[in-house]
Formats: sequence, structure tokens, C-alpha cells
Amino acid sequence: MTEDYFWGVTLDKTKATEVWDPDVKPDANDSSHVFRGEHTLLVKQAVLGPEVPDDEVNVIEVEAMGYKSDIKFPVVVLKGGTGHSQCVLDLLFPDPPVTFKLVKGNGPIHLLGNHSVGIAGEGMADEEDDDEIDEEFEEEEEEELEEKNSVDEKKRKIAANSNSKGGKAAKRPKIDNEIN
Repeated sequence: MTEDYFWGVTLDKTKATEVWDPDVKPDANDSSHVFRGEHTLLVKQAVLGPEVPDDEVNVIEVEAMGYKSDIKFPVVVLKGGTGHSQCVLDLLFPDPPVTFKLVKGNGPIHLLGNHSVGIAGEGMADEEDDDEIDEEFEEEEEEELEEKNSVDEKKRKIAANSNSKGGKAAKRPKIDNEIN
């Protein structure tokens, strides 16, 4: 089971770097922001703030865990005053930490998306529940198949009995063979 949360961050000249790492506790005494489980981040949109000067280019770079090593690439380039103040993204980060950095321009650029949390401990329970449901479904299918086979067997016996008596089991109308 997963829980999804709206996520957003603003990068500008005063805060040019943001690290997404939900596994890090902000304060040892504060447990209100601690999520347990598997975390994924899906960044869906970047929006350039309206106060960005015309012709100012703003670039956001992301550093994240790749297949074999960490990777660092620019993912957003927006220019003020062009009429294109936003872009649609589809960036999935399955493993924290992820570092977002405004490497050019003063911003602000707002990043928006979804933070999904797979609840720890429930994954196993869900798999066990799925296994139980699968077993019940298979048992029901077997019972239905046995019932169908039983009905088919009864039909064959009835057909065999009626054929051995020289015809079908259905009643036939009596026909008078006398001609007047």
C-alpha cells in the first residue's frame, strides 16, 4: 500500500540547493515528519516565478543515484519573459537522496510533484493477503470444475442409458398407424 503526498520546493538565489531525503530526521525529538517505508519522488512540473527578469536563463540541475553511480544533469531550463514560464516533467526518483540545485539564474523556480511512501511492514502483509486470495480463487475454480465434470458425467450416463434402451429419453408422441 502506498500513500501519496503533494511535494514542492522553491529554488532561488537565497536557497539554491535542496536535498530530498525523507530518511533523514530533521530533529531527533520530532517524529511528526518521519515516514517509514519505501520512498519515491515524481517531479511533474517546473514553474518560473513571475518576478524573473526578461531574458534571464534559469537552470536546475539534479544529482541522483543512477544504476552504477551517481549522475548529475540539468533537467530544467527556463527563460524569463518568453511566455513559457513552466514545463511539464516526468522525473521519477525511486531512491533518496536527490539534490536539486539552481546552477544558473536567480529564480525562483518552483518544482512540484508527488512523494509516495510504501508503508513498511504492510508490503509483506499485502503479499500474504494476495497469496491467500489467489489460493481461495484457485480452490473456487477447482470446485466449479469438479461440479461441471460431475454434471457432464451425469449427462453422459443419462445419454448412455437412453441409447441402450433404443432411443432418446424424451417422450415421443404416440402415432396411430391405422389408416381409415
